[in-house]
Formats: sequence, C-alpha cells, structure tokens
Amino acid sequence: MEDEIRILLHEEAPQPSDPATFRLELNSRLAAVEQIKTYRDSEYLRTRRLLRIVFAAGILVGAVVALLVILHPFDLPDISSITWSDVSNSPYFSYILTAAGILTAAVAIVLPLTLARRL
Repeated sequence: MEDEIRILLHEEAPQPSDPATFRLELNSRLAAVEQIKTYRDSEYLRTRRLLRIVFAAGILVGAVVALLVILHPFDLPDISSITWSDVSNSPYFSYILTAAGILTAAVAIVLPLTLARRL
C-alpha cells in the first residue's frame, strides 16, 4: 500500500517545464529569503543593542540617584494631611506599603524582561 501511494505521488508530482528556468526562479526566491533573514537578524541585533543601552542607562541613573540621596539627604514634606489618618495609624499600613513596593519592583523587573523576550 505504501509503495502504491509513493508511486502515485511520484507520478503525479508537478514537473517544471524548463529545469533551467525552475532553478533560476528557485535561486531568486532563496536569495529573497536570505535577504529577509539578514534584515530580520540585523533588526533583532539593533533592538537588542538598544535594549542593552537603555538597561545600562537605567542602572547608571539609578546608581546616581541612590548616591545623591545617600550623600545629600533631604527632608520630604509631611504628607500626613493627604493620607487618611486612621489608615496611616493602622498597624497594617506598613505591610500594605511593603506589598506595594514589592509589586512595583516586580513589575519593574518583569516588564522589561517580557518586552525583551518578544523582540
């Protein structure tokens, strides 16, 4: 049964009218595919390079801001009038702020990694 199917498919396979024309057309299509692949690879490398530059700039700016805050501390204005007094006096307020900080840090780490993976 397999031999019959193989023979049938072999006999029914389309034959090019002119082998030289077929090869020229095939080579031009392969060249176009290689050109597209080269362009995609260059775009991928350019995007990765840009991502590395932005990452390094973020690390540098973060380090500079951290050094400025450590070396030249400043007092923030009292914002207790903005917050709810019973919420800020709650023993769970510090836990809520800690959870919000952890969530912000997680988003700041995961978002660039997710964007970098899709590129």
